[in-house]
Amino acid sequence: MRIALPFLLLPRKVGVQGLKLKFTGASFYNPATKTFDKELFAEDGFVIPPGSFDQEIALAPGFVFPAFRDGHAHPVFAGREAAGPVVSKATLIAEIQTILSSYRKANPEQAWIEGGAYDRSIVEGGLFQATWLDEAVSDVPVVLHASDHHTIWANSKALELIPTPLPQLISGSIDVDLNGVPTGVLREPQAMALVLDKAPARTIEQEVAVLAWADQVLAKQGIVEAQDSWITPGMTEIYLAAVSRSALLLDYNLAFKIEPHEWVKSLEFAKADRDKVMALGISQLSAKTCKFFADGVFGSGTASVLEPYLDDSHNHGEPLWSKSELEDACLEAAKAGFQLHIHAIGDAGVRQALDAIEHVQQRLGMPALPNVIAHAELVSDSDIARFTKLNVIANMQPLWAQADGMLMSCVPRLGISRIDQMYRMRDLIDSGAVIAFGSDWPVSSSNPILGIATAVTRQTADAKPEGGWVIEQAITAAEAFNSYSASVTFQLTGSHVSPLGSGQPCDFVVLSENPFEVSAGKLRQIEVLATFKAGKQIA
Repeated sequence: MRIALPFLLLPRKVGVQGLKLKFTGASFYNPATKTFDKELFAEDGFVIPPGSFDQEIALAPGFVFPAFRDGHAHPVFAGREAAGPVVSKATLIAEIQTILSSYRKANPEQAWIEGGAYDRSIVEGGLFQATWLDEAVSDVPVVLHASDHHTIWANSKALELIPTPLPQLISGSIDVDLNGVPTGVLREPQAMALVLDKAPARTIEQEVAVLAWADQVLAKQGIVEAQDSWITPGMTEIYLAAVSRSALLLDYNLAFKIEPHEWVKSLEFAKADRDKVMALGISQLSAKTCKFFADGVFGSGTASVLEPYLDDSHNHGEPLWSKSELEDACLEAAKAGFQLHIHAIGDAGVRQALDAIEHVQQRLGMPALPNVIAHAELVSDSDIARFTKLNVIANMQPLWAQADGMLMSCVPRLGISRIDQMYRMRDLIDSGAVIAFGSDWPVSSSNPILGIATAVTRQTADAKPEGGWVIEQAITAAEAFNSYSASVTFQLTGSHVSPLGSGQPCDFVVLSENPFEVSAGKLRQIEVLATFKAGKQIA
């Protein structure tokens, strides 16, 4: 039997259990030989050696590559954000106000408005005012997430929800006027929670809907598996409900957020919710990971740095844990069988994360699943080699490695010399470290093609600067593709595999062009024509 696919089929219509499939029509990249084959064989969702077949599936012309995997994303948050006003393309306050006014008129019944993600670099110093939002919507609380997602901007109605007098914060900050009255911006999770925790609860139907929307977005971009890197109480149930309703196309691993000052309680939550996932007994959903925040972000001056920030000689950022607390919490999480996934952005934060992982491994040995440091934006020379020594994966966000407004807004705080030491992908790979890519969506686009193009060119979408920003840290297209596929598989399973090799899942993406032949400047123009998971088309 021969079936021709124009890539217009509904999900999961291709491939029958027990049948041997032969895919033809496209050029099939073989990562093991680094050549292209004319056909690919599969059975029961796995690649098999060439031979006899029961059904031939003729793909439309294109280039088949291993499917993408996202090692650090936030699908639930992305779906929630997309359900509200989207201001991510606005470059002026007036544009944001227009979007909010239109949204309010179209949704008069909503008692709470939450959206994003505004570019904090459009206002000097990031000093956004509640009164600007009031001009658009003043009758209900409005909360907009910043593009770094460590900051929110709230209108006056939302600020009224903050208790008075203002509570003492262990971490984060609230912008206030000379009288101590909040002016609109709250930074880092503890401060943000003072407003966000007052949001009306969503129904499980609403939550499943936003997750299913995000899932479909990822599938259309060639992604077949992702890690949700921020799971707090109540979020596991969203995934359980979605899976039970067959609402998801991708596979997911959940990473439970461990709170610094109540980590024992957080770890108990993680173990209990892991049990819920394991009781489900399906491979589509796993819960192997605990997420720690070592520090904040550069935009808020909360990323932990070895040398002080230039705009405040006393500020080294905000380490969210003491050295001993992070080591103790990581050790107990590892003893409980969890992979460690540590957010660390500043060079001091990265060092603290590496120290904690080393502390654990000195006591427990190398783990079955490699531990992960997410972001690793600024890494000291002396710490580069430690990633390889400790078998730590650097989960990096390739789309951030460009001299855009977000990065340049950090120059006054960091200075150009430190800016030019960020996103050292070439140095890490050359040292022997594994880089696995993650989008951090909705912080940045989930589209792997855009991330790959940026990792290769180190340029913005309009090809700036000419020749690339710190181009010596660029990586090849082949390395970038590997970081969005096999390296994420290693992160999630601990296994080094050759994607699309015999015995491996038949997960692939069909691209419009051969990324190894087009010029670097045209990489971002490549389109995803179709996504196949376990031999079945899902997008």
